[in-house]
Amino acid sequence: MNSKLIGKFAIGLWIVTVITLGYFFYFGSTSRSLDNRTAIHLTPAERQLVLTEMRALLTAVNGMLSGLADKDYEGAAKAADAVGMGLVASLEHQEKTILLKLPVEFKKLGFGTHEKFDSIAAKIRNKQEIHTLLKEMDELTRNCVACHASYKIDVDSDQK
Repeated sequence: MNSKLIGKFAIGLWIVTVITLGYFFYFGSTSRSLDNRTAIHLTPAERQLVLTEMRALLTAVNGMLSGLADKDYEGAAKAADAVGMGLVASLEHQEKTILLKLPVEFKKLGFGTHEKFDSIAAKIRNKQEIHTLLKEMDELTRNCVACHASYKIDVDSDQK
């Protein structure tokens, strides 16, 4: 009788744990900010990592545009490659704790953006028509605009 009670308690605890992890995986550590965006709460180091990654994305866009303007296709492709999914893989160890704090839509937008850089790098190397490349970059930067319009990164109030 006692082992059945312990078993039921263990299963109940397991279910609560799975639901809690699922909640944080989907919604992350967020709240509504004063400007009506979703505030994502990170530690100061996590915030710095995310903002550094965002600056790298902007630097890559600048490198791509500069390379294309100078007809330096390989330089433009390298700029795009620098922030593709290879960057995500290199930061995977650092970002594991952050991933639970990010809402799923933010993760989709972020991973989609990194994948888009890889896609554009391949198109640049194939020397696709410049208007096609500009259209691709327009779609890419729309992700940036959507992200900044929807989210802000705050330092977790426990960490201030």
